[in-house]
Amino acid sequence: MKFKIMLLISIFAFLFVGCDINVVNDPLPQAEIYHPPSSLLEIAIVGKVPFDSVRNVNYISKNLKDIVEDPTIHYDGLIITKDYLAEAAKQEYRDFFSNLTYPVFFMGTENLLAKVFLDDRLTLDAARIDGFGANVSGFVLSEGKHLEWGLYLPDNPTEADKDINMVLRISNILEDFKRKWNKGLHSD
Repeated sequence: MKFKIMLLISIFAFLFVGCDINVVNDPLPQAEIYHPPSSLLEIAIVGKVPFDSVRNVNYISKNLKDIVEDPTIHYDGLIITKDYLAEAAKQEYRDFFSNLTYPVFFMGTENLLAKVFLDDRLTLDAARIDGFGANVSGFVLSEGKHLEWGLYLPDNPTEADKDINMVLRISNILEDFKRKWNKGLHSD
C-alpha cells in the first residue's frame, strides 16, 4: 500500500514538475500586435489629427460641412475627433452618417452611445453613459445594415495605446473593409 501511494505521489510530482506554465506579464512588442496597412489608405479627419504618422496612411484634414456638401469624394475612412462630437451629433448630419458607405469612427465615445449619430430620437444628453462605451466607435452602411465597431482601451492604457495602436487598429479595419468592398462583397 505504501508503495502504491509513493508511486502515485512520484507520478504527480513528475507531472507537476514536467508541466511548467510560463506566465508572461510583459505585453507583446507593438510590432507584433498591430501592423501598418499594406495598401494606401486616405482617411479624412475632422478636427486636429490626433495620431502620429503611419506608413501607408494619408490623413486629410477636412471640416464636416465640406465632406457632407460633396458626397462624390470617397475616402477609405472618416475620423471625427472628440472636439467635434457635439457638431457631428446634430440632426443635420444624421442622414449623411446613416447612408455613408465608407467607415466613420468617432474618437472619445467612452461616455456616449454611438447611435446618437444615427438615431433621430436620441439627443447628445440622452445618449450619455458613464464611461462604459468604447474609446472609439465606428460604423458603416453595408448591404442595407450598419456594421459597427467598438475599440476599447486596455486597463491602464499607455500613450501608445491611445495613439499609434488606435490608428493601427482603425487602419486595419479600414483595410479589411476596403479589400472586401473592392472584391464586390459590398453593395449599396
